[in-house]
Amino acid sequence: MAAPGTGRDRPLVAVLTPHWGLRTERGSITRQVAGALACSADVHIVTPGGHAARTRSDSVFEVHRLGTSEGGHAELRRDLVLAAVAASTPADGRLATPDLDRLLDRDLIDPWSPAVGVLDGLRPDLVLLADHRNVGGLAALDRHDPGLPTVVLALAGDDDHLTFPHFDPVVERGAHVLTVTETERQAVIDRFGRDSTTHRIGAPLAPNASAFSEPNTWVGDTGYVLVLTDRDSEETHPQNELAGLVRLRFSDRPVGITHTDGFFAWHEGRVNSGWPVERSSDLARLMAFAALTVDLRHPELYGRAAVESLLYGTPIVVPEDSRAREHAQRGRGGLWFADAAEMTWCVESLLEPATNETVRAQGRAYAEDEYGSTDRFIDRVTAACGLDVGAVPDVVRVGVPAAHSGSAARPGTGPGAQALPATA
Repeated sequence: MAAPGTGRDRPLVAVLTPHWGLRTERGSITRQVAGALACSADVHIVTPGGHAARTRSDSVFEVHRLGTSEGGHAELRRDLVLAAVAASTPADGRLATPDLDRLLDRDLIDPWSPAVGVLDGLRPDLVLLADHRNVGGLAALDRHDPGLPTVVLALAGDDDHLTFPHFDPVVERGAHVLTVTETERQAVIDRFGRDSTTHRIGAPLAPNASAFSEPNTWVGDTGYVLVLTDRDSEETHPQNELAGLVRLRFSDRPVGITHTDGFFAWHEGRVNSGWPVERSSDLARLMAFAALTVDLRHPELYGRAAVESLLYGTPIVVPEDSRAREHAQRGRGGLWFADAAEMTWCVESLLEPATNETVRAQGRAYAEDEYGSTDRFIDRVTAACGLDVGAVPDVVRVGVPAAHSGSAARPGTGPGAQALPATA
């Protein structure tokens, strides 16, 4: 409900986000969460971005661009400092110091100053703080109203930033914390011990139906191995070394490899070269007809491409230290590897017809349940934010623990073979 005395029929939610509209996993999930909230509230986006201060409509949102951002320079400096500290200090020995705090906050607090005036004018009923490192948004929020109800969208990827005490106040500010995956949820719980107030919301994804209309003939009609990298084909990098190993070890089968500078289809020592895969529809067609997808990249947040592959019914092989491992392990939709030998074993195992068919069905069922329903995503977000306390069976509603909350097993350790079904 809207706050008493505001004269509003619907609650007003302000989303404080460092970025808006970026083509990244963090950017897309922020927009999707805002869209879910828009089903029950009027949603205003506040961001330092833009060339000048202005407010304009963007779909169902009102976007207030402060025009104070200096681009990514301050964030890059922050991340370099964090990487240096992480490399030199154990996680349990990292202590906040005034000098480190000032260095981490440099040029990240001041751009948010005009947000105070925006919030004063909006008088929101709820604030969503996007990114657990959003110290600038937190500063503006506390200057506006330190007691305003707040939810934090963690956006805590594979980086080590969640363990830095400097960012603890951002997460601690939220009455509830939203995470995309169970791995991310457990990371927040391990750090803050907030089991009942940390909610896995997933993400709304759907396969492109047209992908099944015809194969992408760049690599072959069907049954090929699809390998995804985010490196130039000539670059000396472990991803390229592993991709090369796949095409050599499985030379009897077509292997398609995506690079930033082109797509290369290998078969029996011959190669056909094409342009880079830039359209999502092209990647969708490649995934839909592949025997399996080997994703050698490390996603920034949750491994969207791995989930999409499972939605097309295509098993995945991913590095064990990738966030996409959750989809292979918890979703039983593929295998994960620690080194080159394990990778080739994973590919070989999933090329076995019986194993492939079983893992294919498991992965698709998991992806459809966890990520394939927009309605369930909206229910999870709105319930966790207190905008809808109706019967939602698979989340913790605000103040009301649900039966299934936290019931998913935490991804454990061990070789990728554990993800194989018992019948394989």
